[in-house]
Amino acid sequence: MGTMRRLEYMSILRQKLVEGGLSNDEINDALEFYEELFLDAGYENEEKTAQNLGDPEKLAAQILAENGSVGFVRSEYKMDDAINNSDPNAQKDTASAGSYDIAPDNRKKALIILAICTCFIWFPITIGLLSAVFAITVAMVAVVFSIFIAGVSTFVAGAFTCVTAPPVGVLLIGVGVFLAGLGFLIFKPLCRGAIGLAKKFFGWVGKTVRNIFGGGNSNKAVSENG
Repeated sequence: MGTMRRLEYMSILRQKLVEGGLSNDEINDALEFYEELFLDAGYENEEKTAQNLGDPEKLAAQILAENGSVGFVRSEYKMDDAINNSDPNAQKDTASAGSYDIAPDNRKKALIILAICTCFIWFPITIGLLSAVFAITVAMVAVVFSIFIAGVSTFVAGAFTCVTAPPVGVLLIGVGVFLAGLGFLIFKPLCRGAIGLAKKFFGWVGKTVRNIFGGGNSNKAVSENG
């Protein structure tokens, strides 16, 4: 079976249930059940969920065989089974008690509440770490820039000293060129590295915030693409 997304999988499942003679109410009950599995798994897990549920034609045949005469019976099929089950067509027997795992949206809400309740702990620590990193970066840039300025100043002093004491002036010019070159060589990669680290850090912060506070958009994305 090729990889399918929710819309294609549910379309085939509906068609096979219609062809099997299941009533409209029973078909709607069955489709609603498996639609919930897809929605709870999230838009990003649609292909994996479809793969682990198995071939939609075989699933339709199983539904018709087990529920065709009495209408669709909602089994205690867990979301973890739809996502991680090694046997895609295996379902939990209705006699074994079970319950759905916490939906992704509920987990997001729990994370938001936890983040708000513990903000007095992590917020000062985060600000402190940011301040420390910023201070260290500024200090390193200042030191490197000072080396460059010292080199330029030494070079200028050596140029003037050459008039009165050529050997000393040449020595100062050499030291100045060395310091200025060293400062220039270090300053550019240091700034580039600091900017790169800042981008990665703030990108990670932005991604974390989106994952926590934007969790409710997964179902919306499913609806818009389905």
